[in-house]
Amino acid sequence: MYNKTVGIYMPTHNRVELLKQAVDSVLAQSYQNFKLVIVDDGSSDGTSQYLSSLTDERVSFLRHESPQGACRSRNNAIAALDTELVTGLDDDDKFLPHRLEDLLAAYSDNYAFICSGYYWNYGAHKKALFKKNQQISLSNAFDLNQCSNQILVRRERLLNEGGFDENIPALQDHDLWVRLISKYGPAFRIGKSSYIVNDDHSIERISSLKNKLRAIEIFEEKHGALMKVRNKENFLFYKKKVKGESFSFTDLLKSSRYGLFGLKLRFYFSSYFKGLSSARLNYLQTGDVSKSISQYFLNYMKSFKGIVFPVLVFALIWYFLFANN
Repeated sequence: MYNKTVGIYMPTHNRVELLKQAVDSVLAQSYQNFKLVIVDDGSSDGTSQYLSSLTDERVSFLRHESPQGACRSRNNAIAALDTELVTGLDDDDKFLPHRLEDLLAAYSDNYAFICSGYYWNYGAHKKALFKKNQQISLSNAFDLNQCSNQILVRRERLLNEGGFDENIPALQDHDLWVRLISKYGPAFRIGKSSYIVNDDHSIERISSLKNKLRAIEIFEEKHGALMKVRNKENFLFYKKKVKGESFSFTDLLKSSRYGLFGLKLRFYFSSYFKGLSSARLNYLQTGDVSKSISQYFLNYMKSFKGIVFPVLVFALIWYFLFANN
């Protein structure tokens, strides 16, 4: 197994309490040969004082006096590292203790990079995503970002590709992963989850709806010539999902021939059973079963006037079939 120092880049902005947990998750790694470079992107909440208090010689930090954005922060951290391999961590997410060890055990230069499955943390519950080992081709990557928001890759490859595109307002990771796969060949994903993505909606998010839609336009302009028909159709589905547009049964049938059937089926059902989807999300976030059920029945009564019993039965069947997918 690879036994050299691994570089970790981390941007942060005004999330000092979450930052502490993220840093702790790095220090707790089973593989201890690492360097962590944190870029404080103009924080004003005590982040600078916390970083100054760190005494572990493997951890260093840079500071932007005014916010420059997450992409520039990542690129500056990558430039400051001197390791062969690098990986990233966002300040509101966490490594599981075995993450570096797992990624390194699977690493091969034959792949553009290595990534893994991860847990999506709703609050009360975590959901494992992308649980199967898979080689990810360029077409796979265009269909859907199946690599998560972090990878293990040769630092030289990131530098050769110009790092994260600072001019795209969202999808920066997806854009870079596609560029890497296009140049260096397929990536490889370990199905074992080793990363936790925080879905706390109380946390300020980088990508607004407007930014996502603009990013989709830029992404298609940059990569459209390489995208197959199926990729373009799946991106059309993604746009509908981002916009919250209706997705009819006819749309489902037409689109499903291009793959991602499970994702599209769940979006179809959530479009027509919004109350059930809202109640399920409430349960995942709070763990409160009674409140979630009450919320569903309240929304159901408002939506269907309490008279369409078959719809309720069908919705409940869907809930138990797909709640954990």
